Amino acid sequence: MATDETKLSPLRPAEFCALERHLVAAMAMRKKRNIKMDAAQQLKLRLLEHVEHADPEPPRFSAALAEAVLVISEGLGTGPAQAVASDLHMDWELACFSPGFVSWLRAAAARAH
Repeated sequence: MATDETKLSPLRPAEFCALERHLVAAMAMRKKRNIKMDAAQQLKLRLLEHVEHADPEPPRFSAALAEAVLVISEGLGTGPAQAVASDLHMDWELACFSPGFVSWLRAAAARAH
């Protein structure tokens, strides 16, 4: 008998990025009102938006994320964007191998709306 977790549809990079963006925005909203997002959150949103719009095939997620680092860094040092991208890549890997994480991600993003 299949559990709800095994019935989940696979997560595409565009959906992953959209879900992550909702969570980042929700975290910013939970903080005191009228507080701007910090630089890391802004970088994360820009990386997520770039990859979401590219909507690569799942095996190309890493390449699309690396391209996003270069694009959003605009010739500046890529260190900060690479650090944020590393976190996103870890979340993507977890989403690829953990149906429970995908369920949580979808539910948390839905609550954040």
